[in-house]
Amino acid sequence: MKLYSRELLGKLLPAMQTAEAIFIFGARQCGKTTLLKQLMAETAYHNSIYVDIEYPLMLETFSRGIDEVLRFLRLQRKDKHSRCFVFIDEVQYIKDLSQTIKLLVDHHSEEFKLVMTGSSSALIKYQFKESLVGRKIVFELYPLSFNEFLHFKQREDIVRLTTLVADRIPVAYIKQLQDLASEYMVYGAYPKVVLSANIEEKSRILADLLSSYILKDIKDLFRIEKPEALNHLCRILATNTGKESSLAGLSNEVGLHARTLSDYLRILEECYVIRRLQPYYKNLANELRKSPKFYFVDPGIRNALVANFQDLDQRGDKGELLEQFVLINLMHQIDLYFGKINYWKTRNKQEIDFIVNNNNQLFAIECKVSGDRFVPFAAFQNTYPEAVCKVACLREPNIERGDRYVWQNLLGEHA
Repeated sequence: MKLYSRELLGKLLPAMQTAEAIFIFGARQCGKTTLLKQLMAETAYHNSIYVDIEYPLMLETFSRGIDEVLRFLRLQRKDKHSRCFVFIDEVQYIKDLSQTIKLLVDHHSEEFKLVMTGSSSALIKYQFKESLVGRKIVFELYPLSFNEFLHFKQREDIVRLTTLVADRIPVAYIKQLQDLASEYMVYGAYPKVVLSANIEEKSRILADLLSSYILKDIKDLFRIEKPEALNHLCRILATNTGKESSLAGLSNEVGLHARTLSDYLRILEECYVIRRLQPYYKNLANELRKSPKFYFVDPGIRNALVANFQDLDQRGDKGELLEQFVLINLMHQIDLYFGKINYWKTRNKQEIDFIVNNNNQLFAIECKVSGDRFVPFAAFQNTYPEAVCKVACLREPNIERGDRYVWQNLLGEHA
């Protein structure tokens, strides 16, 4: 089976030479295991150990403390004279590994390098007794970016076109890129779904991912007491994707206490099911400060929840799916530690879809199906003149205004 490279691989390789333990967080089935195998091939396949914690014996071994772990690792390594790379998959199933990781990093980092995956960033908060400050480097793996999607579809011939300004893309390829972007918005970007050529198979895989992996994992890992309420919450969030959501209103509609609702929303975020956007504000008098918006990390999962896999042109929610497409690709582009995505709205109802602060550079991004509509950037620019304002279009961008297609890098320059 062909292994398709992920963009995160290039960021991971330099970190492989450090002493800290590496954590790679992401939803189940988004490609973490494949990424581990690529790291093994790129770094030290000759002296590496792969551990799948879902095997009961491995779970027991790594739950017994540092002495048992060291005995196992020293017996399994192939070369005792060079550093051994230890790849541990789905580490969230271990009740508490923090003390073992701390001791391995502090006293055995020249002997062993830890690289671990988990399907919830919450595990450090809820499963580990120590935060491991200074002993870990965290990376996040999402479903495929659009460029990765094109590689998985074996369309390397048009990947390079996403770096061109709108009026330099050959007309013959624009329709192909639009069709591929539309497929992405409907069926999403989980690797297994993208690699399936059959639309019925794509729908089946998404339904299975939703019920057997994503929601089941969350219920089991966090011992959800009201699973039906969690399912109901997910369906409501899917129906209201990209709309302002009052937490009090959600609490009443789902029938959950405000604190329980808050816990469920946080868990869904930390398990990479949803992404919460808070309003961006500095002008306390005029700008909204409450009412978050919720999007799904994968549009295919969102469409499975609303049971709608119609083609994009037949849908009444194409605007929301377009916003979701742009958001997911912005998540791939921003810096994990120094990037943040919000939305903007004033009390006078002036609104911009996404405000991105990436390494202290401010961007305002508005999403449009086509570029023939007025975009109200003026109000935002009056308050934030340093912001770079861009319109992302699926079709017919306004070249004179400097619009870009939705598949382009909205935070960088183009040739």
